[in-house]
Amino acid sequence: MKSKAEAKTTGNKVYLYLRDKLKLTINREKSGIRRPVHFEILGFKFASTYAKGDKGKYQLTVGDKAWERLQQSLKSITRKASPISLAERITKINEIQLGWLNYFRGASIYSKLKRWTDGYVIDCDTAYGTTGRNPKRKRKT
Repeated sequence: MKSKAEAKTTGNKVYLYLRDKLKLTINREKSGIRRPVHFEILGFKFASTYAKGDKGKYQLTVGDKAWERLQQSLKSITRKASPISLAERITKINEIQLGWLNYFRGASIYSKLKRWTDGYVIDCDTAYGTTGRNPKRKRKT
């Protein structure tokens, strides 16, 4: 739709169809006409593609609240103070990862997830000493 007037007429037609034909109640406060970049639903949001010649095209991405929930759940599992064995931590991380990736598989998350996990793996290595060296100790020359 090119104009706001076209969007309003289409929105009204959809509203009448849902109300009259399907007998559904519609909350007018929640429903409305918005730009895709200002719309978030069920953990998904839309972002511009930013490709040359693709003006007005959007891609489905993960919402900000969903990222925060993922980070908080992983931080609670990987916290050093929690009395969980390493095998249990890995099992829980795999469960969260599998469920989260299955839910958001239709969204484009690869680059953001790669950037985030690279930093996260480095943090885990230094926190748990999986690299075999102490990063704070200086090397003797």
